[in-house]
Amino acid sequence: MEPVALRTPRLVLDQPQARDVELIAEYCADPLFERVMTTPWPYTRAHAETFVREYVVSGWAWDREATWAIRAEPEGELLGLVGLRVEDGDRANLGFWLGGPHRGRGIMPEAAGAVLDWALGDGAPAPAPAPAPAPFAVATVRWEAVVGNAASRSVAERLGFRFTGIRPAPLGDRGMHDMWHAELGRGEPRERKPGWPA
Repeated sequence: MEPVALRTPRLVLDQPQARDVELIAEYCADPLFERVMTTPWPYTRAHAETFVREYVVSGWAWDREATWAIRAEPEGELLGLVGLRVEDGDRANLGFWLGGPHRGRGIMPEAAGAVLDWALGDGAPAPAPAPAPAPFAVATVRWEAVVGNAASRSVAERLGFRFTGIRPAPLGDRGMHDMWHAELGRGEPRERKPGWPA
């Protein structure tokens, strides 16, 4: 399908571009990424180039993954990324990150919330252009993060995900790690739910 741009009151979600490669490489070289992200490590400029020129493009073209660059304005500087990967049938997996300078400002709940609205079809993002129909219209979105990734967990809780347990999962090429898992279904209220571990 053709890429879809989304807007929120503060943000523009559009496609990662060649001009974003340097910032992607810089942000993903943050040592935090080695501990909590599935991105390759060490992360290089070549990884960022392949991601933008091949991975993002093929994901949209083959209806298997939608990836957005998060910006404060059209053509603005890259703040981070959010993606939605179709897994099986009517389920998808949500992933996201922000560059270090942009964390702690409430950006990710807003950006990821717009993606959930679009994917689950139960919100009202203001798309530009008109929203594309269905390949990514799913009934359930899953989230997972390394146990201890409090920032990612905070976003998932704010977006209304239901905690479903701790299970091991691969962290890129760095072996298996214990992961928090959660889900959000179409029509579920976007509010914090009980059941998350202390």
